[in-house]
Amino acid sequence: MTETTHPQAPETPGVPPKPKARARNWLLYGSLALNLLVAGLAVGAWVKGPPGMRDGRDLGFGMFDEAFRPEDRMALRDAVRARAGDLRAARGQMAGDLAAVAAALRAEPFDATALKAALATQQEHLTARLRIGSEVIGDYLAGLSPKDRAAFAERLEARAKRGGQGKD
Repeated sequence: MTETTHPQAPETPGVPPKPKARARNWLLYGSLALNLLVAGLAVGAWVKGPPGMRDGRDLGFGMFDEAFRPEDRMALRDAVRARAGDLRAARGQMAGDLAAVAAALRAEPFDATALKAALATQQEHLTARLRIGSEVIGDYLAGLSPKDRAAFAERLEARAKRGGQGKD
């Protein structure tokens, strides 16, 4: 007598898969998520460069950032910190501004005037911080020798030609 094996029945729509299949699917999804996380971390580390340049609270100088030499960036950051005062307080202020905007967005009934006021306050604070950065950069550039100013201009133009993508 021969044994007959029955082919596995196809899944029926609307019927949940068997527990083993469900567990296997979750295991595969978990493995995929973990692999994507590791790949994302690796790519992020590669794109952002060496650890000294990756501080999440690092002060950036916008379009000028790549044109500054690393030692100049450090001196400029120190100058900004000296003029701006406590950066923790500034971050707290930014968080408060964001919370005010979010609260205005969630308010029922919605008040467009309150939202605009919160956005205006946020803009005032950002403008004040931007002004400090502009003053520090202006003072730094004004103190350069003609040769150093020309070299800075070259680096700035090279960055603009690349569209701000990547480092030299």
